[in-house]
Amino acid sequence: MLFLKRNRALFCLLLIVVAICSCATYYQKHNSFFQSVYVGDLNKANSILSQSEGSVKRKDILLYYLNRGSIFWMMGTFDSSNAYFQKADFYVEDFQKNLLAKSASFLVNPKIEPYGGEGFEQIMIHYYTTLNYAQQSNWDAALVECKRMLLKVQKITDYYKGNNKYKRDAFAHNLMGLIYDAQRDYNPAFVAYRNALEIYEEDYQKMLNMSVPLQLKKDLIRTAHLSGFYEEQRQYEEKFKLKYEPEELRNGNLLFFWNKGLGPVKDQNTITFAIIPAGNGYVEFVNTELGIVFPFYVGDSKDRDGLLNMKFVRVAFPKYVSRIPLYQSAEIHVDSTQLVAPLSEGQNIDAIAYRSLADRRAKELGEALLRLALKQLAAAAASKENEALGFAVGLAAAISEQADTRNWQLLPYAIQYTRVSAPPGPLKMNLVLQTADNKKDSVEFNYTIAPNRTVVGTYQSLQFTGYR
Repeated sequence: MLFLKRNRALFCLLLIVVAICSCATYYQKHNSFFQSVYVGDLNKANSILSQSEGSVKRKDILLYYLNRGSIFWMMGTFDSSNAYFQKADFYVEDFQKNLLAKSASFLVNPKIEPYGGEGFEQIMIHYYTTLNYAQQSNWDAALVECKRMLLKVQKITDYYKGNNKYKRDAFAHNLMGLIYDAQRDYNPAFVAYRNALEIYEEDYQKMLNMSVPLQLKKDLIRTAHLSGFYEEQRQYEEKFKLKYEPEELRNGNLLFFWNKGLGPVKDQNTITFAIIPAGNGYVEFVNTELGIVFPFYVGDSKDRDGLLNMKFVRVAFPKYVSRIPLYQSAEIHVDSTQLVAPLSEGQNIDAIAYRSLADRRAKELGEALLRLALKQLAAAAASKENEALGFAVGLAAAISEQADTRNWQLLPYAIQYTRVSAPPGPLKMNLVLQTADNKKDSVEFNYTIAPNRTVVGTYQSLQFTGYR
């Protein structure tokens, strides 16, 4: 309240200026780029990003780094991809957000604040850097990125003081196990797989409705045997109803990741609150349908009356809208061995996005209501001095009440993977993709398998059938 009284003119001006800005979402503002991605024209998408590099606003620079890194990864330009993902990681870790922008966004609109990335987006940076190194057979660097991925998970949990439900990442442990496994370091691979199993069972099944990946079950049994943990091998065989399948000693492996579709986009939602008196200088914002009551201290009776005269207010906050992938499942067909290997879902980014937003919904609503109350108090105060100014500020307050709709929109909807043992030599395989109505398409890949070595393959499908 003291801030408003001392800085009323500045605040009113700021409110009006921000309200004049476009109300379009981040997705709408970058439509030409995303349309190029959707049709698979990665060169055009990369050109659009390259041409805009000098004009990217500081508050959006992280998204630029993330999109550029994603496009280079899809193009198979791994060093360039890592260069931008490392810039993104540096930004997340070391960039100190502008305090003036932070305070202004709290009072006016969170869209003017520098975007620091959702927690799961920060984690996924290291998924891509791990793949970039693994696809170049730089396993030591890939392992470092896996460890950094786990450290990022812990930092996010510490930030939320453990109140978030998405506080452990099963796929990060699983990925670490796969990297150790590729190095034929079976003991730590088994430990990482076992940690992943625990999180899939205890967290993911209830929180994300995800089951334990079939490939993880097989890898646990195999690495238990290769580590000499025969009792653990027997226990997992009984638990999963699977048997250990020995592989030829000279065989190599294909570790294949499918980035399935595209993750959700952010939009905004609104909730209507009634404003009622609560006594002792307080008013309450109440939504009976959702059972939400948010008290706000006004103190001054004139300011309180200004809020109570509004009776109802609408508050904007972010929501996710899913993009439903065209292809729902996939399997690998290896020509030389007639092997058919189904892919297992290791991570569901779409589900994690919704869970992460739900974890902080109360905080988002509280900040939005406080922001709206301050804006309406400014409008009431301006009306006392100048009725026209008060009307302008009130209108600006309504227009500027927008949610932050920025997000990393090139993340996949989900990640599926499999590991295939194959004899040394050329390997021709088809990734057979299946839609919800059982239509199938296939994509051909060719690899060279070396004895006792692992090669990494990836595929990104971009098609989606609609929004949910």
